[in-house]
Amino acid sequence: MRISKLMASSFAIAGIGVAGVAPIANAEDGGSATITNQTVSAKVRLAGVDRYETSQAVSAATSLDSVLVSDKSPDGLIASLQAANDDKSAVMSPKAPSLGGVNRYESAANVAVAGDADAPLVIANGRSDVDILAATSYAANLEANLLLSEPNQLGEYAAKALSELNPENITIIGGTGVVNEQTKNQIEELTGKKVSRIAGDNRYTTALAAAQVMGSHNYLLVNGKNPVDALTLAPLAKRNNASVVLIQTSCVPQTVLGALAGKHLTAIGGTGAIADNFAAKTCEQQAAEEAAAAAKAAAEKAAAEQAAREAAARAANPWGAGTPQGIAYDMLGEYGWGPDQMQPLVNLWNRESGWRTNAGRRGGPYGIPQANPGRKMASAGADWATNPATQIRWGLSYIKGRYGSPAGAWAKFCARGWY
Repeated sequence: MRISKLMASSFAIAGIGVAGVAPIANAEDGGSATITNQTVSAKVRLAGVDRYETSQAVSAATSLDSVLVSDKSPDGLIASLQAANDDKSAVMSPKAPSLGGVNRYESAANVAVAGDADAPLVIANGRSDVDILAATSYAANLEANLLLSEPNQLGEYAAKALSELNPENITIIGGTGVVNEQTKNQIEELTGKKVSRIAGDNRYTTALAAAQVMGSHNYLLVNGKNPVDALTLAPLAKRNNASVVLIQTSCVPQTVLGALAGKHLTAIGGTGAIADNFAAKTCEQQAAEEAAAAAKAAAEKAAAEQAAREAAARAANPWGAGTPQGIAYDMLGEYGWGPDQMQPLVNLWNRESGWRTNAGRRGGPYGIPQANPGRKMASAGADWATNPATQIRWGLSYIKGRYGSPAGAWAKFCARGWY
């Protein structure tokens, strides 16, 4: 058993035995689904009514004496790794003792320096709680120390801790986007040792890569978007030679799914964190379905809004917005006429053309206003032969210039049968 100097002092008042923890019953057959002829099943679920009871369930599953650790990340992760390295389990509590650092970087450095100076060393991005989570389960299996780095430089606390440590090997968890090559080179210069890196394209493949390097047969499934149930997994990972693997509530990334087949899977948290049918879809399939549903909803919303606008236009235009008569009604004001001129116009053009754009023949009287010949309407637009708005605009201009108003044109028509 590895007992750290810091553990002996800070956890002496916080120890509680398994007898003091109410175990949460494991749910056999925690969830399964079949995809491309392979079945992925979680045989065990460790969960409680909240994240505190879930951490108790995780602790009880180790059969180890427990210590209290912070309910905040990453201090809870750091303290849980410390507990694992001292063969203790961890129970999350808001009353846990402080790790004593001014920030997460110093807290991790304090714990590392208080531990075995010759132990392996794992380094993770201090700003990425999910990478720290993957790093702690990996480190627990190696009984390694953990230091937290900035993305582009090691940072003062980690650099100072390195001067006091003599790790046999050093591993960075995460790609160059989270701990860059300059930082890796800085670590190698400070220690004189080659630094390895375990990384994937994202948080999911990085955690999986760490599990595969470790050669674990047991995977602890954690919600990669909201890993609040996973702060105290390091002791369980060490106890069962297990690794944290990240998935989502109701889907598994395609790059992760194939690696789950044949593994012993434990779901961490309730069904709100990891659904029973978590592998029913890949996350790529789910994202495509959600995008399609969002596009459909957007199209339906746009159609409803358009329908509402059209209904409002119809309500504002008693002659039918967009119809030839409605177009004419909307144009009346351009010629200084009021709505009272619409009925005479309707009467006139009902008799002349029935408001049909193709009434008559182009070489003679044609269109809604029966321009004679129809090509006269070209002065209003090149589309005079087919566009009702063009024909109506020409007709209203003609009426304005010849009769003053539709009422005048209708009176002339009634008197002699043409206008």
